[in-house]
Amino acid sequence: MTDYAALAHRFADAFAAAGRGERAREAGRHLPFAVQKELAEAGLGLVSVPASVGGDGAGHETVLRLLMDLAAHDVNTAHLWRSHLVFVAAVDDQPATTRSRWLTRLAAGDWGGSALAERSGAAPGRAATTATRDEAGTWVVDGEKYYATGTAFAQWTIVTVGIEGADLVSRRNSKRAGGVVREPEKAVAVVRVRQPRVRIKDDWDGFGQRMTATGSVLLDGAAVEELFEQPRPHGPVPVFEEASLLALQVGVARAALAEGIELLRRRRRTFNTGTADRPQDDPQLLEIVGRMAGQVSAAEEMVRVVGRAMDAAAAQEEDGAEAPTAWDEAMVAAYRAQAVVPDFVLAVCTHIFDTLGASATSTALQLDRHWRNARTIATHDPASFKVRIAGDHLLNGTAPIAYTSAGDVPEAG
Repeated sequence: MTDYAALAHRFADAFAAAGRGERAREAGRHLPFAVQKELAEAGLGLVSVPASVGGDGAGHETVLRLLMDLAAHDVNTAHLWRSHLVFVAAVDDQPATTRSRWLTRLAAGDWGGSALAERSGAAPGRAATTATRDEAGTWVVDGEKYYATGTAFAQWTIVTVGIEGADLVSRRNSKRAGGVVREPEKAVAVVRVRQPRVRIKDDWDGFGQRMTATGSVLLDGAAVEELFEQPRPHGPVPVFEEASLLALQVGVARAALAEGIELLRRRRRTFNTGTADRPQDDPQLLEIVGRMAGQVSAAEEMVRVVGRAMDAAAAQEEDGAEAPTAWDEAMVAAYRAQAVVPDFVLAVCTHIFDTLGASATSTALQLDRHWRNARTIATHDPASFKVRIAGDHLLNGTAPIAYTSAGDVPEAG
C-alpha cells in the first residue's frame, strides 16, 4: 500500500498544472478534457486500484486526502476523479471473478464515470431506466440519467437500472457481503460510453461545478458490457460517496483561503476605519484569517476521521470478519461531518471577502466561484437529512440509511 506522502509528492506537479488553467476554464466554460487526460496518463486512476493487480492500493484516508489536494487546485477536475473512484469502489465490491476482470481493466488505465440519478419519472429508490434483453439475448439499457458527473471523460460508466430475470449471483453466504441478499430486480449496468446508442449532453445549468459535464446521459438500447450487483448498502461504496463529496468541499475552502490570503498580502488599498497602515497587519483582518484557517483545518480533520473509520472497517474484512457494523460507524462519522463541514466551508468562501474590499468582487478574479462550487456540491446530499440520521443513530441506535436517492413524489390518486 502506497502511503499519502509518497503519492502527494508524485502528483504534486500534476495537481499544480491542473490548477493553472482553472480560472480560464471557468470563464469560458471549457471542459477539462486535456487536464483529465494528463492526470490519467500520470497514473491518477490507479491510486485506489489494489496493489495486487498493479495499482497503488491507497487506503481510504489517503484517497480522501489526495482528493482534497486536487480540489484545492481545481475542484471540477477533482470531481471527475471522484466519479472514477466511485467506479473503482463499485468494482471492488463485486464477486471475485467480476472484480478481478474489471480491476485488470482499470489497472491498464481505463477510466470510469457514473450515471446513477434518474432524470425524472421514478420515486426515490426506484429506477425508471431499464435493462432488458434484445432479440440476440444481449442486455441493453433504455432511459435517461442526470447528474452524470465525469461520464463524458470516461471509457465506462455505471448506470443503475431496473431489470427482470438478470440471473445475478446472490452472495447470501458471503462473509464479504455481510449476509446481505441482493435484490434481483435491481442492478448496476456497466456501459461503454463511446457507442452510437449513448448520447451525452452538457446541459448542466447549475451555477457551480460548471466544468464537470454534470448533465444528461441518454441511453437508447445501449449495449451493456456487464451487469454488476448493487454494492452492499452496509459497505464501502455508500460511505465513500458521502465522504468524497465532503472532501471536495474542503478542497474548495482551501482554495478560497489561499487565494484570499494572497490577495490580502498584495492589497495596498485600505479604509480610514482600519486599525493598521497595511491591511495585512490589521488585527481585525488577521482574526478573520485565523478563524477561517481553523475552520478549514477542522473540516479537513473530520473528513480524515471518516477515512480512518473506513480503513478500520476494511482491515476488519481483510482479517476475515464481517464488518457491516464497522461500515455503519464509518457512515455515521460521515453524517456527523455533515453537521460541520458544509457550514465551515461556506463560511470561509463568504468571509474571505471581509478581508478585502469591493474590488474582490471583480468578475476578473472570479472569487465567487469558490462559494458557488461549495454550495453546489453541498446541495448534492442535503446536510439536514444526514445530521438527523446521525442523531437517530446516537440516541436510538438506528442503523444509518446508506444510499441517498432522489425521485419524484408519486401523485395522489
